[in-house]
Amino acid sequence: MHSKRLPGWARAACTAAAALVFLLVYEWAVYKVPVTQIFLPTSSWSDEVIYSKQLAAAVRYGAPQGYFGFNESHAEVGTYAAWGPAVFFVYALPGLLLRGQNAFLWCNLLFVAAGWTFFALAARLSWKRQAVFALALAAMNAPIRYVFSAMQEPLHYALALAVLGCGILARRDRNRAAWGILCALCAVATLVRPYEAVLWLYPLALAWRDRRRAAVCVVGGAVSLGGTLVLMSKFYAPYFFTNVDMGALQEAAHGHLLEAAKDMARKLIGAMQTVFAAMASDFTNRTGGYYLLLFALLAVVIVCLAVDARRGRPIFWKGCAAVTAVIVFLALMLMYRPGEGSRHTLVLDVLLLASLLVEDARPAGGTALAAAALALLGVVNLADGYTMPHYSAEWDAEVQQVETVLTHYRADSDAPWDNTVAYAFGDPVHCGLLYGVPDGMGIQFDEAAYLTDPNHEIYSRYVMTAADTPTAARLDAEGWQVIYQSEKCMIYMRTMQGPGMSGPCV
Repeated sequence: MHSKRLPGWARAACTAAAALVFLLVYEWAVYKVPVTQIFLPTSSWSDEVIYSKQLAAAVRYGAPQGYFGFNESHAEVGTYAAWGPAVFFVYALPGLLLRGQNAFLWCNLLFVAAGWTFFALAARLSWKRQAVFALALAAMNAPIRYVFSAMQEPLHYALALAVLGCGILARRDRNRAAWGILCALCAVATLVRPYEAVLWLYPLALAWRDRRRAAVCVVGGAVSLGGTLVLMSKFYAPYFFTNVDMGALQEAAHGHLLEAAKDMARKLIGAMQTVFAAMASDFTNRTGGYYLLLFALLAVVIVCLAVDARRGRPIFWKGCAAVTAVIVFLALMLMYRPGEGSRHTLVLDVLLLASLLVEDARPAGGTALAAAALALLGVVNLADGYTMPHYSAEWDAEVQQVETVLTHYRADSDAPWDNTVAYAFGDPVHCGLLYGVPDGMGIQFDEAAYLTDPNHEIYSRYVMTAADTPTAARLDAEGWQVIYQSEKCMIYMRTMQGPGMSGPCV
């Protein structure tokens, strides 16, 4: 909302309230689950429980007391999983007040409402332009679905909107404080997600003719990128497989430029083949639909750029957004995996749409209407296949029982492996039961094939699996103690002294 009749604080309050009402009403209308009834333990998104339990550990203890990792891996320094500690420090700020199983979700709602409000006020968006923004998000659906989850995408929506808002203030009002906050936001974004170092292009573009500020951008970008590379190498637990492929960059760093170029070309061609195959097979699937949406928005922005440049109209923010989107997309293709990387494009969609809205209201409105029409016709329906986890008394009771048992048998030890539960990933046991793991304990996502291989030592003190599985058979044969058994899961505890453990287990 925007009205000259209201003081600034009132406009902010009204805008935030309107954004929250829109999000809550949309979620209830589409998924038929009131926000108070969203129950993450019934969700099948395994990443959510890892995020949620790490946040709970960060808030309560400063860091997990057990190891988070994959196939009994752990970070060289610290106990966080493959995304490192930075993102949880950011979430811990509101997380100190927003507690419970849905704490991550409440933080996401807060971040998105705050980012929306700041951007709308900085850009002086009328209620009509905000309505266009809301309509486009509603048509896309996927960005809003992630708001009501324990995933970190909403934080990046908020950071993108805040970066754009600070940039607008710094450019239009010559606001030094806004430019300084912009640099700080870019540093935070880089530390949380390495490829978001590209956001430093925003303060750099604003300070292009100011050598001192340009130098600050270069140094700030280099320091924050260096910091996140240190975090990746030392504070990230190794994933099941290479999560970020730095091979080409390492080749270039060693002077093998031709080999690096060939490697990048091969990776890019292979990734684009995967992307186009997904788009051709089914527009409504998550991978194909996400990339189709990105390409469509990018095409609209580029066309508007060309037309506006020819007619002498504003192009600055569209240009920044287009360059950012292209660089991030190429980074995802070259260093990540196209399938998993598709959801990362949702942040780019928000940035492109917001930038278009600032400079070209009519094309933005047309894009929103076109997206809504395609969604209604089912051509690009990114709501397809999504559900919202809702409360179940049966699951709630089971989660509480798991927590009671693990709390009772929790080791009186500071050794991280003594405070770690291994989850048999691939066995018929629902990951939502891990919400019953007491706050502070670590969680290992161990593939069932890894756990059943006698050559792989199980360091975790506890293992969660299902009855009548090869994992259970191995644990029975090695004399592990069953401390909990139900139709949904079994929990074993080591009965012998294990590697890295501090004392007797019985």
